[in-house]
Amino acid sequence: MRHPKIFEKKTYVVEYKQLRKWDFYLIKVIKKIRCFEKNDYFCQKFQPVISIFNKKYIIPFVFLVFILLCSRIPALAEWYMQSCYPIIAVVISFFTRWIPFSLFDVMIVAAIVILPASIVIICIRRLSFRRWASLLVLSVMWIVVWFYMSWGIGYFRPDFYERFGIIPPKEDREFFETLVERYIDSLNRAYIAAPYFFDAKEVNDEIEALYAKHHDLLRLSYPCGWRRTKKTITDPLMTRMGVSGYFAPFFNEVQVNNFVLPLTYPYTLAHEKAHQLGIANEAECNLYATVICTSSTHPLVRYSGYLQTTSYLLGSLRKISPERYREITDEIDPRIIADYRTIREHWQKALNPTMSAVQEKVYDTYLKTNKQPSGILSYSEMTSLLVAWEEF
Repeated sequence: MRHPKIFEKKTYVVEYKQLRKWDFYLIKVIKKIRCFEKNDYFCQKFQPVISIFNKKYIIPFVFLVFILLCSRIPALAEWYMQSCYPIIAVVISFFTRWIPFSLFDVMIVAAIVILPASIVIICIRRLSFRRWASLLVLSVMWIVVWFYMSWGIGYFRPDFYERFGIIPPKEDREFFETLVERYIDSLNRAYIAAPYFFDAKEVNDEIEALYAKHHDLLRLSYPCGWRRTKKTITDPLMTRMGVSGYFAPFFNEVQVNNFVLPLTYPYTLAHEKAHQLGIANEAECNLYATVICTSSTHPLVRYSGYLQTTSYLLGSLRKISPERYREITDEIDPRIIADYRTIREHWQKALNPTMSAVQEKVYDTYLKTNKQPSGILSYSEMTSLLVAWEEF
């Protein structure tokens, strides 16, 4: 008969004075390892903390690891946006489409109210700082997870050229000038005089029908849920910052500023719908808005497409050749020049330069953080994509 082995706890006697600095860290590591031994006092003391971590933090941590992998592996991000995002968009938009106002606005207001209120609760000793910090970290983790899993992973997709199998175009000044002239000619023919017949629902239906028609050409997953333009209480703030619209991925909502003129409304709406269909890159959304609007038979939608696209093209031409820019602008119908002036003055009278500069800086940082190295300048990169698209 074998006698069972008796395991005795080993004790170590160490002179305090002989301990070196790294010995203290070693002892801490040993204690943390020993906490998993049965009936250990240290384990009993800190087991609640370990349990809380396992239950509350492990799930968002796993999601964050997946998001990190998507940011490093574009093919994984592409798979997610093609296979998982359409389902997520359907689920979220199914519930949010019935609500006429922006849920993102509600979320922002709630955050503005809850954060100061929680600090007051700490001050009156109703909540410990450690508990408050734990809840804050957990909330931030879930918000980040929510943002990326609901849409933000789209920032990590392969770029336009890789997805379409197109070689980035080389600089060809002659071809570009010809392209600008062609768009100016189309713009002159698409001109419509004021007053403009504007029906937001009709414009929305037209753009939606065009996306349904061209989604295969544009390599888009369609329908990706339901799209409804929401009213927002942030219109005055957006106007002062010069923001014409945005897409809120948390609730899959499209927002278009009511301050936007009918001339630019269709293009802005088409741009934001491209976001909702899974495109994160701003230049690509501009390209898709161009393709959609310029292929429309609706007079206002078509004119808006050529008006905005030609503006981007002229901006690029001005940087390349100021002399040619001055010559080619003379080919634009004077009535269209007046429309450009109207749009510029419309925004300038409401724009707050300081707020606009802050918004541009914040958004520029946000875009660069999400792997758009050009930041806010990426909007104007649409002209390079348009050249590649025309050659494609």
